[in-house]
Amino acid sequence: MNCRNGESYLREAIDSIYAQTYDNWEIVFFDNASTDNSAHIARSYGEKLHYFHSPQMLSLGAARNAAIGNAHGELISFLDTDDRWLPDKLSWQVAVFSESGQADFVYSNYYILQASTGCTSLGLRRSQPEGDVFGAFLRHYPVNLQTVMIRSSSLHKLNDLFDPALEVSEEYDLFMRLLCTSKARYLKQPTAIYRVHSNMSSIRHIDKYPVENDYILGKLRSMMPNLEQHYPDETAYLKAKIGYWHAAAYMHRGDSQHARISLRPYLWINPVFFALYLATLLPPSIWKGLQRLKGMFR
Repeated sequence: MNCRNGESYLREAIDSIYAQTYDNWEIVFFDNASTDNSAHIARSYGEKLHYFHSPQMLSLGAARNAAIGNAHGELISFLDTDDRWLPDKLSWQVAVFSESGQADFVYSNYYILQASTGCTSLGLRRSQPEGDVFGAFLRHYPVNLQTVMIRSSSLHKLNDLFDPALEVSEEYDLFMRLLCTSKARYLKQPTAIYRVHSNMSSIRHIDKYPVENDYILGKLRSMMPNLEQHYPDETAYLKAKIGYWHAAAYMHRGDSQHARISLRPYLWINPVFFALYLATLLPPSIWKGLQRLKGMFR
């Protein structure tokens, strides 16, 4: 668990770990220079919570690496302080690893909780890929961090863990590098509740998504010089998504003209991008409506 001023939902998050039906776990709690009541809340729990504190704020990637460096388990999972796990999360995923010696990465479905309304919806409505998922994930990345469990030994085979230079896409970068050579398993049962609220970094730093994902694409090209030859359609779609993220950042600022410029090169990649381009010509409420609608097709 990585925490930076997470007191608002912290007890819910930690309680959801103590409520697990599988009990052979430890919490590595890394307090990233919090200035609120997070330290007091975390320290109020039992000895299975190991508290670590950074006197100065680190990037999220560096903080996640510090937490992993203090973990002792053969399997590693992640829980952010504003989300929570469902009771059978660990038992179901540990069972998958026990049954399959090939998988290094397990992810699952999840629920999305809208903090402003209290409404909950299913995160993923379609079947999701398993096995060699790298190509599929270039096109459509369905992973929610809170649902992931990873074999620790596979993480330590990588040259680097989370990239400290990244602020909103550090998990995507790490998992894609891992899945270049590792196999994944998917559980259709939801194992976590992901809370959407106005203070989350993915909303506050929406403009960083296109920049960071372009950087990650460059890293993947360096790892796999023949990336675009092996995955031509998938990389073309990823480039179009980066164009969409540029457009989304512009629309967030009310700049529809530059949003259209960002989408224009990708109009014929997929009808979705053409529809998004047309939406930039309409009132902003139409664009926002399409963003909500696209979640129905995950």
